[in-house]
Parts: sequence; C-alpha cells; structure tokens
Amino acid sequence: MAGMRVKHTKDKVTYSYSGDLKEAIEKAEKELREKEGTTTWLFLKWQYDNAKKALDTYNRRIKDLKGFIELAKEELKKMEKEAAGE
Repeated sequence: MAGMRVKHTKDKVTYSYSGDLKEAIEKAEKELREKEGTTTWLFLKWQYDNAKKALDTYNRRIKDLKGFIELAKEELKKMEKEAAGE
C-alpha cells in the first residue's frame, strides 16, 4: 500500500513515500480533491477569521486602555499640582 508522509522541521519540509510512487501520487491527489473547498475547510477558515478579528480587537482595547491610563495619570498630576499651588 502506497502512501506519503511529510516531516516539518524548523527550516525545511521533507516529503517521503512508501510503496509505488505512482499510487502514492494518485492517493495524494484524491485526498487533496477531498480536502479542498469542503465544508470542514470553510468552517475552519470562518473560525480562524473570527478568532483573529476578536483577538485583534481585544489587543487593541488593551493598548488603548494603557494609553489612556498613562495620559490620564499625567493630567491628574498636573491638576493636583495646580490645585496645590492655589
């Protein structure tokens, strides 16, 4: 029985196969046709896009809060100095 394997390392990808190469190619092409454009792929893509948007929004809010707090503390110090000077 033919088949293909893929090994991912830090810097490269290594492909190997067992059995008959022609049969391994045919099996890989069949699996590719089955996987491309399936509802599973579409669902995973939708999940990824929504999660990425949510994470970006969440991280932007954290950045905005930090920026506000920094500026607000500076402004509060100014206001307290002015109040103490009066």
